[in-house]
Amino acid sequence: MAEQKENKNEITTALSQWSTAITNLVSRDFEDVGVRFDDYAKTCAVNAMTGIYHLVTTSGADMKNIDRSNLREVVAQAASLKLNTNAVPRECYFQLRNKKVGNSYVKVVEMGIEGNGNDALLRNFGVNVKQVYPFWEVKEGDEFVYPKRKGMTLTPPEWEEKGLSSKTVRIVYPVLLTDGTEQYLISERDSVKVNLFAHIRNNLMNETFGIAESAYKANAKQKEQIKAKKEEIYDALRKCETVDDMLDCEIARPYISPAWLDTPESMIIRKMRNNAMRKFPKDMNRLANQSLLEMDETYKARKEEEAIEANSVEFVPEDDEAVVVEGEVVVESSGEETAE
Repeated sequence: MAEQKENKNEITTALSQWSTAITNLVSRDFEDVGVRFDDYAKTCAVNAMTGIYHLVTTSGADMKNIDRSNLREVVAQAASLKLNTNAVPRECYFQLRNKKVGNSYVKVVEMGIEGNGNDALLRNFGVNVKQVYPFWEVKEGDEFVYPKRKGMTLTPPEWEEKGLSSKTVRIVYPVLLTDGTEQYLISERDSVKVNLFAHIRNNLMNETFGIAESAYKANAKQKEQIKAKKEEIYDALRKCETVDDMLDCEIARPYISPAWLDTPESMIIRKMRNNAMRKFPKDMNRLANQSLLEMDETYKARKEEEAIEANSVEFVPEDDEAVVVEGEVVVESSGEETAE
């Protein structure tokens, strides 16, 4: 009993030290760009650090092996966007990934938005937003009439539930503005095709299909072969009529994370909610803007492409073998996106 109490005290002390250290660094980042580090931002930062600490320690990893700059960046994302990992439903989540630096791997933390996270973003940063109402989950077979505009007058949408299917075909967010007018943010199931394509593209970023040892060590001929293989997958995805067809695409399935395959409907609904919220203009400070950008899958894929090109030095010796490139940085997933 005494030993359990001692272990608990050690964990609490270690967590407190990490929270204090990282939160102080994040506070400095806010000050450097002239953004106020208010009480709620601090609460989000502390809760983020707590969530990350428990994620790392329960996974068997050591906090000392997590790059401090990475921790600082992720906690700053939660604080700047004012997303609370302790909210119910959750507003954000954290996952661990392996990052290859040189000949060894290190653990890095990534943050994602889920649950009511996008609702919170709209409430906190939406231009002239007074209230965000619970979203409508329109199912296949329901009767739905789209909103209509006549001059400055907006006719609200109509929705009648029929209970004929569990397949969600659109998400509708009713939003009340400060001037008393209403907006309806609508996202269709078909829009998720773009999200899934970006997800697969991101997972393929460092894939070599066994053609080369790594993306950084591929010679010119191998790069062309890898590119052709990726294009074959992309072409198959482009021919898919629906997001469901994309999930069933045999050639692409090996590069789709389990969260998409195990709970596809939950993932599709989450992405529809995200897409509906993205359409609305937001007034964000510099830190929040950068944080949102850094979490975008397409942005991350582009940055990874730039990293591969920046760290590769093409040199084809006489035997046409690729040479080992110094300064290698490869990101490979060790965890999957969690489903709601």
